[in-house]
Amino acid sequence: MLTTRRILRHALLAAITIAVMMTPVFTAYKGHADDRDVEAVLAAYPALKDTPADSCATCHKSGDVEDPAATGGTRSENHCDYCHAVFVRGKRDVRETLNTYGSAYLAAGRDVRAVRTIATKDADGDGFSNDVEFKNGTNPGDATSNPSVPPAPSRTYAVSALGTLSPVLDLPVFLNTTKSRSGDSYNDYRGHSLWATLQAVGVLQTATSVDVLSADGYEHTFTFDELKKSWSQGPPVMGLGKQDLGACGWVTYGSRRLESDKPLPSVPIMLAFEENGQPLEKARFEPATGRLVGKGPLRVMVPQFTISPPDLSQFADPSCAGKVAAADRFHDEYEHNGGASSYAIVAVRVKPLPKGTRDIDWQSAATRSLANEEIVFFGALKGR
Repeated sequence: MLTTRRILRHALLAAITIAVMMTPVFTAYKGHADDRDVEAVLAAYPALKDTPADSCATCHKSGDVEDPAATGGTRSENHCDYCHAVFVRGKRDVRETLNTYGSAYLAAGRDVRAVRTIATKDADGDGFSNDVEFKNGTNPGDATSNPSVPPAPSRTYAVSALGTLSPVLDLPVFLNTTKSRSGDSYNDYRGHSLWATLQAVGVLQTATSVDVLSADGYEHTFTFDELKKSWSQGPPVMGLGKQDLGACGWVTYGSRRLESDKPLPSVPIMLAFEENGQPLEKARFEPATGRLVGKGPLRVMVPQFTISPPDLSQFADPSCAGKVAAADRFHDEYEHNGGASSYAIVAVRVKPLPKGTRDIDWQSAATRSLANEEIVFFGALKGR
C-alpha cells in the first residue's frame, strides 16, 4: 500500500515529466509543465499577480480522497494534493479536479478571451460575478469564498518567537529524494514540533488537518494523526557519499551523531529553522525566473512514514548502479520524503475553516513574510 509521502513523490514526478493539460499554476511555482491558464487570468487582470487568483485554486478544487493509509477511510486534501490524487495517482480525467470556474473557463475556450467572456458570469452561483470576485480577492470557483464572507481568524508570529510557543527540538533527520541534485542526506535540524506549536496557537476541536503553505504556492496536507506521532527512523547507511564513491556518491552525512548500528531517534513533523548549526538561508524569488531560491527561514521537515534506506536518484548516471548494492539502487517503492519537506513555509491553514469564513490572502504577503521572517496560522483557531 502506498504511503502519503510516496504518493506525493509520484505526484511531483508526474507533474514535472508530463504535459499537464488544463492545469493552471501559481506563476512562482515552476514544478509543472504549463503556466498558460494562470497567465491567461493575469493577462486579463494584471493587478492580480501574486494574489490568490495567481494560483491553481482559481480553477482546481480541494476535496476528500481515499486515504491509502486507512482502509476505507478518506482524507481532505488541498487543491494541489487533490489534483495529484485524482489525476496522477488515480489516473482519472483531469477535468474531475476542476471547480465550477475552471469548468466554465475550459468551456469558453481556455485563453484570455475565455476569461473575459465569462467575467460577467457567476461560475460558483454565490451571487457575485467572476469579475467582482477577482477584484475582491475571492475565488470565483468556490461558493464559500466571496466578498460577503469574512477571512478566517489568523495570527502572525515572528519565526524567532516560535520558541515561546513550543520547545526547540534538535534532531538528526534522514531525507530521501528522488531527483534532487543535493541527493539524500543525514542532517541535524533544530526546529519546533508542528503539533506542539498548533496546540500553543490554539486550534478548535473541530479541526482535523492542516495545509502547510510555501511562499511559491505549493501546499501539502497533514492530518492531525500524522502530526501527533513521533516517527521512527532507521540506522544510517554509511559509505554512500562522494568520499566513498566519487562522482557516483549521493548521500550527505552532515549530522554529528551518526552510528551505523544505532537507529536515529524518532522525530515528529517539524518546522525547522536551522540545519547543521546554521540558520536556513532566507528564501527569495529570483527576478529573472520567478523561482524560489533558499530554504528558509522555515522548512517543514517530514520524516519517513515507512522506514527505507538511501537509494540512487532516479536520474543518476546508469553506470553508478553497478557500483552499489542492489538495495542502494533506485527503488520506486522506497519512502522518498524529501519532496514533502517543502521550503519557505509562510503560512499554515488549519482545517476545516470555521463555517462562514474564507482563506486569508496569504499569497500577497508571502514575499513580505519571507523578508520579515514571519509565519501566519489561520483557520480553525480558538479565541479572536
